[in-house]
Amino acid sequence: MKDVYGEAIFDFYKGDHSVVLTTHNTYGEPEEMPVEVFFRDHQDFTELENLAITSCEGKILDVGAGAGAHALFMQAFEMDVTALENSPGCIETLKHSGMEKMVNQDFYAYESKYDTLLFMMNGLGIAGKLASLPFFFSHCKKLLNSGGQIILDSSDISYLYEEGVAKPNHYFGEIQYQYEYKGKKGEWFDWLYVDSKSLVQETKELDLHTEILMTDEYDQYLARVTGF
Repeated sequence: MKDVYGEAIFDFYKGDHSVVLTTHNTYGEPEEMPVEVFFRDHQDFTELENLAITSCEGKILDVGAGAGAHALFMQAFEMDVTALENSPGCIETLKHSGMEKMVNQDFYAYESKYDTLLFMMNGLGIAGKLASLPFFFSHCKKLLNSGGQIILDSSDISYLYEEGVAKPNHYFGEIQYQYEYKGKKGEWFDWLYVDSKSLVQETKELDLHTEILMTDEYDQYLARVTGF
């Protein structure tokens, strides 16, 4: 598969700050993703991100670490963190940035044990579909020590359909994206945004507990999932 996303991130890391990463989607016009957001200094972290980091405990797996903004910050403060990525470009960026513990593997193929799984920047999206949440949490359980936790953020994107966009015939938080960089397009992929009420209900049905730690003014929220 083309590593369009990772190539853009590694080029930015190498100094090409003219990088333009375009995201195509199933709800509207293509959008430009500001690649610099993946390289933010901790001073630019939001309140939600800071709370997520301080909520992490024990041995931590940062899933979909990207360029490593969060993982590198935690490492600098001697937290036991491993960055998980399946993008070769991101792995190269992490290596050059000094990330000490990293794994280049697909999340669903990875097996190890941690106390905290961290999914940031709408990282729950990796589940893909609402109906796939049981499978997602089942795999999370395999990666967690007894009493472990998941720290994640997601968003309520129902506002998209209040602006004249036709409502889909499936759960409104199920989106498809495609990256484009330097004229190259990656594969379309599923991404999931879950409103907090739905997440609480879905996890309750799996005998898990979701605590909403905070919600910001953009309908993005931070949650802790326990019961493993």
